[in-house]
Amino acid sequence: MKEYQVVRCQPVAKFYYAGSHSHPVRRTVLVTKNTRNHLTGYELREGVDVRHVTSKSPVKTYCKNKIACFGQCRSRLRKRVPVSLHERTTLERQHLLDLVRRGV
Repeated sequence: MKEYQVVRCQPVAKFYYAGSHSHPVRRTVLVTKNTRNHLTGYELREGVDVRHVTSKSPVKTYCKNKIACFGQCRSRLRKRVPVSLHERTTLERQHLLDLVRRGV
């Protein structure tokens, strides 16, 4: 198994991903590579499936243009966010210590 180095600056990314699903799905990724158009890393959360950080965790690449905005998410999340922020992306970058404190 190949192991990847995690980026140093804010290695945890939390977002809703609007891939080929009927609605955006919550993802948590430990980022190994961050480019202008793509985000690559160990997938720790996919919807309700939560994984531990191991070398067996899948490494996936996400297109940044498919990361959902708040307006694209289900009504339960949209109601918690002011209408003025519905065009804002759901991507949040955090420090590794925040992942340890709050969990996935």
